[in-house]
Amino acid sequence: MPYITSQNAAITADRNWLISKQYDSRWSPSERTRLKEISKRYKVSWNGNTRRVPWNSLLERVDIIPGSMVATMAAAESGWGTSKLARSNNNLFGMKCAKGRCNNAPGKVKGYSQFESVKDSVNAYVVNLNTHPAYKSFRKSRAQLRKADQEVTASTMIHKLKGYSTQGQRYNNYLFAMYQDNQRLIAAHM
Repeated sequence: MPYITSQNAAITADRNWLISKQYDSRWSPSERTRLKEISKRYKVSWNGNTRRVPWNSLLERVDIIPGSMVATMAAAESGWGTSKLARSNNNLFGMKCAKGRCNNAPGKVKGYSQFESVKDSVNAYVVNLNTHPAYKSFRKSRAQLRKADQEVTASTMIHKLKGYSTQGQRYNNYLFAMYQDNQRLIAAHM
């Protein structure tokens, strides 16, 4: 939970900064550099023109993943941290390697991403949901909640996660039930 909390705090800081800069006409070199770094990190193309910043794309991607949702997904995907993938690869989310980019060391689960730490696994998962084309509808749903001034919660967003599992809606229902059953346990660690 501390990794999720710190990741969301960093995302919130970037998001708040973006919102504060949205209507500025003057940009310092360090502000341009920061915007360039955020754009690159979230895979949003921007040519450097401060009059043509892709605000909608940035704000759709630079946003939190509810901590309880991340914790529920980690528990579901890793068998509460007991799976071989979690123990050998520090991979709590069942994330596979990109084709041709899987250099697993001996003793690691082949075909799946390996991480130096659990923190790196959490960070990769959040980046994946915020940037991968497969989760565009998830990000759009989250942006619609923001526009309607509604809270981005685990119970809402779990149902918006399409394409994460081949089981489809059945997987989302399973996650939601797991989230509901363990809400107090998860909240106690946040």
